[in-house]
Amino acid sequence: MNYIKWNDLIARKFFNENMAGREVLLYVNEDTINQIGGEAAGVEDFMQSVKVGLDWATKSDICQKALQSYRGWRSKHLEYPPYIAYLAFFVLAATRGGDYDPKAYYPKFWDLLGEPDGSGTPLHFDHMVELWEDLEKWCTEDKHEELGRFTARIRGGWVHVGRPLSQTLLSDDERNYLPLIFSEAELDPTDTPSDAVIRRVLLSYGKNGLENRTLKLLDSTQGDSIEMVNALIDLVLNELVDWDGSVISYTRSGSDHTPSQVGLRICLELNRVSGTIASTLRLKTNRPFPDNGLEFEYDGQIVSCRETVPPNWSTKLTNTNIQPPRPLDAATVDWSDVTKFEDTENRWSARLKGTDVRLFLPGNREGLQGWVESQRLERNCKFMVACSDSRVVDVQRWGTDCCEKFEEQSLQGLPRDWLLFEGGSAHESCEGVDALTLSSLLRIRLQGGIKIGRGNRYLKFGPPLIVMEGGDGSERVTLNGDELKRENLSIARWHISADAPVDCPLNIEVFKDGPDPLQKHVIRLEEPELPVSFKDAPSRDSSGQILTDDVSIPCATGAVVAGIDPAASSVFPQALPTYLSHRIVFLGSRPGEIVDWPDEDLPEEWQPVWAVAKSGKDNWTVHFCGHPGGAEIAPDPNHALSDRQAVKRWKEAIWVRRKRTDYPVLPKIRAIWTKCLTKNKVTKLFGDHPHLWHSCDSFIRDLLMLFLSRFYHECVNV
Repeated sequence: MNYIKWNDLIARKFFNENMAGREVLLYVNEDTINQIGGEAAGVEDFMQSVKVGLDWATKSDICQKALQSYRGWRSKHLEYPPYIAYLAFFVLAATRGGDYDPKAYYPKFWDLLGEPDGSGTPLHFDHMVELWEDLEKWCTEDKHEELGRFTARIRGGWVHVGRPLSQTLLSDDERNYLPLIFSEAELDPTDTPSDAVIRRVLLSYGKNGLENRTLKLLDSTQGDSIEMVNALIDLVLNELVDWDGSVISYTRSGSDHTPSQVGLRICLELNRVSGTIASTLRLKTNRPFPDNGLEFEYDGQIVSCRETVPPNWSTKLTNTNIQPPRPLDAATVDWSDVTKFEDTENRWSARLKGTDVRLFLPGNREGLQGWVESQRLERNCKFMVACSDSRVVDVQRWGTDCCEKFEEQSLQGLPRDWLLFEGGSAHESCEGVDALTLSSLLRIRLQGGIKIGRGNRYLKFGPPLIVMEGGDGSERVTLNGDELKRENLSIARWHISADAPVDCPLNIEVFKDGPDPLQKHVIRLEEPELPVSFKDAPSRDSSGQILTDDVSIPCATGAVVAGIDPAASSVFPQALPTYLSHRIVFLGSRPGEIVDWPDEDLPEEWQPVWAVAKSGKDNWTVHFCGHPGGAEIAPDPNHALSDRQAVKRWKEAIWVRRKRTDYPVLPKIRAIWTKCLTKNKVTKLFGDHPHLWHSCDSFIRDLLMLFLSRFYHECVNV
């Protein structure tokens, strides 16, 4: 393969839609190159293409060729920066195995290049910083992180070598293994622990999935490796924040998604006048809530919740077994042991982590009332600590020695043998208690906002909040060089002003002591608008692939469909809507035409008209999946199938469950369903005596149908 082919294949592997908003590590080793090249090309072919380079790269040494590839490349309208293959070569040298000094880089570089007699820093290697920084600009400003977020970093204390080394923190396999570590350690992506806890978790749970070099780095206490360790932990925390709680388990028969796991949080509301505490449970998740909420089974009870404001939070878990329903008292749950709540229908598993010490931070940090449980202690803030008798001595000693304020609270409502303390401004961690650990790693994250796509673009009227973790209050946050003001000194949170510029990069940076930013993010604000024309939108074929040449085949450009004769196409979908629920009862126009999917196969000899989908514990929702002409059901009982059991099931699905069924919203479809109820009642009245129906005068039959139709029309509109 030639150089540009290698360059684009490597770029497409690392920068793609699946990496939108996530940090990209250009981790390249020999296996990566062999995988990309396939059977036709490997490392030798890749190295030969790197040496030859592009047509316009005429210099002799490799770094000068890389510089020529970089300069002016945007004017050539290429899909990817043409220097990515050179950066991949620099990283490949860093991952090269062999009998080298652990800190050696340049000997690997020269050996890989086929020049074992070379020594020292390659000519112009110091100018490669321009390529690394341009790749960051391309990701964040040109592509708005929609293909991934790349950050040009120096790791390990080496100015030039540190850049390719910064890409070797985690391999793809290690990164894919992280969700299993998160799951086994019972981590909550919406409530991340301190960096010290993450480090210990990786060492404890990563022995089977992390490489020895990674474990050795995490276990290192040498000063020159601290920066690399912090960079690794920062990357892992970003992966944890983006985790949706699902895990893919691999078996011999294939792969399977385990139920999505979410963490439960205890919330406290104090009434100092009455001297009582009300404790409830909520959950916060990165995953979309089911439309009908969640119903968990716990200790013979059914507890439910729905999404609420603020977003991603649930309402209080409410016991629906009692009337009127009341929030579940969290004090009745064993706080020292793991407690699981299962919603088998939605495949959700909520878990309250078992521990003898629980930390609570002010709820206004999350937009809630009272105090909310947290897995990480922050500096310069108030907090509550609940602990069992077994940890009281340790917690009291820490509170007295390491906090500006720490007092026991005499309030009723905690579990038996638990005490509550109120404290503030902790300046040291409590040894052996994860939740009472202060972070030494400073991080900023963007919270909320209305995104455009999956990158770093936001609508102007919905910018994100800037949230800092691990700070001590002396940090400065700037937006394009202008310092932002903190509205609440007790919460490390900054708002982006309403007059922030639009349609340009906004650089968010955090400074502390020196001139260099400790953390940075780039976002872009845009005004909402609809294009006058969709002519620039890509055309996609029936499989969703973008068409580049032939657009004569059937395709869709936005909402515009081309290449299809509307008269020859049905307005109604041909495929049955099995995506509606995990259980759907499909009904045809004739009594007895019924299939309970997925326990029964989809029908082949008749066309379903209605899909009655299960939408809760015992609730159903009616969906129209036929066409108006096929919805007519003749009142003649002889129209039914001969299978009496099937006819009975068909009637039950329409009639018996009617009080637990949500009817169609569209008036015309709702009217058709009402008519089904009416005719079903007729078949029930005259099913055993069809001669009575036929013996009725036509006027009497029409009058009876009109009466029943109006009666059930009123019923379904109540």
